[in-house]
Amino acid sequence: SFRGHAYGPDHVMYLGENLVLRKRFAFVAMISGVLLAGCGGGGGGSDGSSQSPNTVDGVWTGTDPVSGLALIGMIDQSGKFDFIRSDGVIYVGTATATGNSVSASFDGYPPVGQTFSDGSPDGVGSLSGTFSRHESIAATVQFTTEAGTSSSGTLSLSFSTEYGGDPSLAAISGNYTDKSSGDVISVTSSGAVSWQDPITGCVGSGTVNVVTPNFWGDNLYQVELSYENCQGQAAVLNGGQFSGFATLNTTVSPAQAIVGVTGQAAGHPMYALSFTLNRT
Repeated sequence: SFRGHAYGPDHVMYLGENLVLRKRFAFVAMISGVLLAGCGGGGGGSDGSSQSPNTVDGVWTGTDPVSGLALIGMIDQSGKFDFIRSDGVIYVGTATATGNSVSASFDGYPPVGQTFSDGSPDGVGSLSGTFSRHESIAATVQFTTEAGTSSSGTLSLSFSTEYGGDPSLAAISGNYTDKSSGDVISVTSSGAVSWQDPITGCVGSGTVNVVTPNFWGDNLYQVELSYENCQGQAAVLNGGQFSGFATLNTTVSPAQAIVGVTGQAAGHPMYALSFTLNRT
């Protein structure tokens, strides 16, 4: 299994395995929503010339105005997103854009075994603001925990050039190592994913697919993962089917894949997992 999480000085997030208990599956909108906002955009060429300007797709970095912690967000052209905070809190959701305005509602969840500062296991929020496609997002964010603690702030996000370029299976394929657990994850040229954790016994498998080929700047991949044979505390993952996004940063050495997925195992609540893998 994947464990640990941290952020580098250049918004390069290191996220080991973070299981995030969730009753629902929608909060990263906090910043995700604001970015992804809506219109899917056309297939477009690699320069993005035929893509709709009314989208907030791409990979974004910034600071969570509620906690002051670093954020990295992945948003596809349909508005779905995955935003991961440096302490393991995850926000997921969908946003809507009209003109240069964006709005979203979202839910948020802390890592498994943890709560927000007032003891809440989750919270809900909303945001509204403006964006400049593939440049910046500015929005007012309001968040309220289940226990009723409310906070607000101004969110500023920047389009990440580190995660730009065209996604492809050739680019994402290779072997990766989880810095926290030491697990070796294999991604084949056809997008098949596999690994085994000798400590938890977990056997993982899945697939990686390009979200939208030749969509410049949206270096995003759709990820599907499943877990079996997990022992101990990790046994809650057995039978789990998880889906989400991944992105690849080739401007650092070694190249780094960041992944965020959510899903549910039979008889257990919703979970979110986020981690960073270094290519070997």
